[in-house]
Amino acid sequence: MPAELEKQLRAEFGRLPKPTREVSARARSAALAALGPSNRRSRRGLLLVAFVVAFVLGAGAAALAATGNLHVGIGARTKPARPIPTRLSVPPGSHGVAVVAGGKLWLATRRGLRIEGMPVSTAELSPRALYAVVGIGSSLVTLAPGNRRPWVQKTNGRVVTASWSPDGLKIAYVVARPGADELHVIEGDGSPDRLLVRRVRPVRPSWRSDSLAVAYVDASGRAAIFDLRTESRRTFDTRRCGGAAREVAYDRRAPALAVVAAHGVAVVRRWNRAPSCRTLDISATPLGVGWLAGGQVVLAVNRALGGSLERLSGTDLNEAGAASGRQGLRGLASAPKGSSVAVAVRRSAGVVDVGIVSRPELGVRLKLNRVLLRIRTSARAVSISWR
Repeated sequence: MPAELEKQLRAEFGRLPKPTREVSARARSAALAALGPSNRRSRRGLLLVAFVVAFVLGAGAAALAATGNLHVGIGARTKPARPIPTRLSVPPGSHGVAVVAGGKLWLATRRGLRIEGMPVSTAELSPRALYAVVGIGSSLVTLAPGNRRPWVQKTNGRVVTASWSPDGLKIAYVVARPGADELHVIEGDGSPDRLLVRRVRPVRPSWRSDSLAVAYVDASGRAAIFDLRTESRRTFDTRRCGGAAREVAYDRRAPALAVVAAHGVAVVRRWNRAPSCRTLDISATPLGVGWLAGGQVVLAVNRALGGSLERLSGTDLNEAGAASGRQGLRGLASAPKGSSVAVAVRRSAGVVDVGIVSRPELGVRLKLNRVLLRIRTSARAVSISWR
């Protein structure tokens, strides 16, 4: 018997609970059988069997008497499965993450701000997750570690969605009004509050990387921007790329705007040039869009048989990668540095997992590399803010 195997046997038997005499006899028979036929048993092997039997007989105990079973494992142990978190965890290398599903908020930051199940209409983290802004009733409220609320802004309507500028100095938000929603901008310290556009759709605004322009969807379903430097508005029509606009998202590193429609996506890089366009089949329903490093677009799409993440080149929107699965997608957010994405995936009826997915490659299965949170919700849309 090799010395290394002998060491492993001794170590494994040393960890065993103490059995009865009956189980010890069975252990002796099993150990002899493991050594092979009697004509091949070495003296060291027989001595080891004697050691094992003497150990279990002398130890005595009731641990195995209740079951009558003896299990011996040799070799590398299988790592136990990582427990599914019911408390939100902050992804490595980032400052914080916030999830809103079914009108409730889960939030965690490196600086110690933690919220679980708080009723809100929307939530957004500031750059570096120093603060959070949430919609509560007819107010826009900032939250900070230590259970502080630096300021509260009355909005006279439900806050539909909000977006913090990259420089952290401004917040764009949409407030519900009778007949049509409004786009406002408020300073990061809570004053002053400005009405920018009176009639918009309830779509999350998106800031240009220089924090001088904010994109939104107007009441006619066209993507538009409001330039804070020139106080001017500009709209463009991307309905040929799959219909009216449903979502807008600026690249965090460049002045490129992605526009998601009912059955397609467009990317606008210059106002004097036609946008890049990619239409999808009629069975596909885009859920959200984000940007990866290198100016690539990642699109979350739901179909009858499941969901997929499609990685597209930022110039001509040709497919560069795709990960698909049977799960339906509920939300999408890009990593702060564009290395991966956070997605909300429907695990089963009434259960959603929020986790991290690496850059989709061609033909791979959609799988969460790291689960950040499992929640019970029937919401078909989950909002994720990742800083």
